[in-house]
Amino acid sequence: MNSVLKLLVVLAAGLMGLFDGNVFAKESDAPSVLRVAVPGRPPGLGNPYSSLPIGAINHNHILYDALTIVGDKGVMLPALALMWEPAGDMSWVFTLRPGVTFSNGEAFNAQTVVDVVAYLRSEKAAGYLVAGETAMIDSATVINELTVRIDTNRPDAILPKRMSFVYMVAMEYLEAVGMDAFGLSPVGSGPFKLKDWGQRTGTYVLERNPNSWRDNDNFDEIHFTAVGDVTARAQSILSGQMDLSFKLSLDLLTDLSAAGFKTLARPTYSVGAWAFHQVDDQSPVSDVRVRRALNMAIDREGIAATILSGVSQPVSQVATADVYGYAPDIPLFPYDPEAARALLDSAGYGDGLELRAVVRSDPSVPESSLIYQVLAQNLAAIGVEVELDPVPGQRWLIMYFSGDWDGADILDTSFNNSIHGDAIRSIETASCLKAGAYFCNEALMPLIEASNRDFDPLSREKKLQKLVKALHFDPPALYLFPYFDTLGYSPRLNELPVTGQRVELESVTVRE
Repeated sequence: MNSVLKLLVVLAAGLMGLFDGNVFAKESDAPSVLRVAVPGRPPGLGNPYSSLPIGAINHNHILYDALTIVGDKGVMLPALALMWEPAGDMSWVFTLRPGVTFSNGEAFNAQTVVDVVAYLRSEKAAGYLVAGETAMIDSATVINELTVRIDTNRPDAILPKRMSFVYMVAMEYLEAVGMDAFGLSPVGSGPFKLKDWGQRTGTYVLERNPNSWRDNDNFDEIHFTAVGDVTARAQSILSGQMDLSFKLSLDLLTDLSAAGFKTLARPTYSVGAWAFHQVDDQSPVSDVRVRRALNMAIDREGIAATILSGVSQPVSQVATADVYGYAPDIPLFPYDPEAARALLDSAGYGDGLELRAVVRSDPSVPESSLIYQVLAQNLAAIGVEVELDPVPGQRWLIMYFSGDWDGADILDTSFNNSIHGDAIRSIETASCLKAGAYFCNEALMPLIEASNRDFDPLSREKKLQKLVKALHFDPPALYLFPYFDTLGYSPRLNELPVTGQRVELESVTVRE
């Protein structure tokens, strides 16, 4: 523990004993406020389509609603849609929740869904991540005020899961002002609405939306303060400036627990990985023997124990245990440097080889930078020299989506199953279907297409598991660990309510 943090721990312990009343109680007419420290301001502000709503703490979860929610273990839960069912191979019918209005008073109904789908298919949404993730949606049609049919351009067995990240917005307002203005003054149906983006203060403020159908009586406002430094985020809780802090390192969680604060470390549905540029036939990683050798060179158990404190356990597939399609009988790649060297020798690299790995200079998991170094050391032990090339997030995004890795053999990435808890997204990511594909096994494409046409849950799960196994034996990446979300929070708060992968901030309560 560093000296500044140690002093704050001591002070915090004393301060906690001084508070006799509720630190969240209102003073006269002042609003009750939940104060949250986050790593940064949302880059798209209120644009719900420019990024995917991942992370346990995400302001979009409380500004907006989608038709569905992905709950624990990927179970689908109702939100703005109460029921859904397939109508043939290429259509789904959704029955909508009655009586929902947006924060500006505009009504939510079937026409809203039709207009949102039309917007995502339009030139206006070109380049938005949500538009790309829903490219299989063709159009939507009003059946009646509270019933809508969504048509796809190919069979899609998981459309209801995909709709969990398509937020519904006040479309009359959006069409009138355009997305740039909408992002500055967003209008959704969630339990909170924007009060101020805090361009000058660094704290953006959401206030309770009285029109919301979701319960939101615990706080009048939620203040999100961007604190880029991870130690400073922990200090903000210890000093009493914040009530909850997101994305802390595991050692800081230990310090907070020792000081009497509550902590949460929760694995997500996403698997961290170093993707191989297999489609580049000039790269050594185009050879499956090299890809398997690299996987066998990594001491995952050692990393899990020493760096990750056992919070995240290693995997050797694209899915985590709670993801639909996970294959429980797939073993970990063994830590076997001798066998790894033998595979390299059989591939013609007995004298070693050199690779370049592009990694994030701003990784979402604080421990990642240390893991990068250990991976390079493990690979060096089998004669593979890896040049680590850190790049900022925006540059990384361009490389990931374009497929132009600037000559690199490896790209730090993840198999992100968090948005709908289903392995098909990661399977398609590691396939010829991905824009800017880095891995393409044409032999898997018929089974991928068959899984998307299979509306029987058990039958489809078996197809997904077969695909997951194929991507173990012919690995598209160096498999590492599930990502995890970390939070520290005041002992004055009750246990945080969590649904699926997200903390329900509107349901946070104060201990009596």
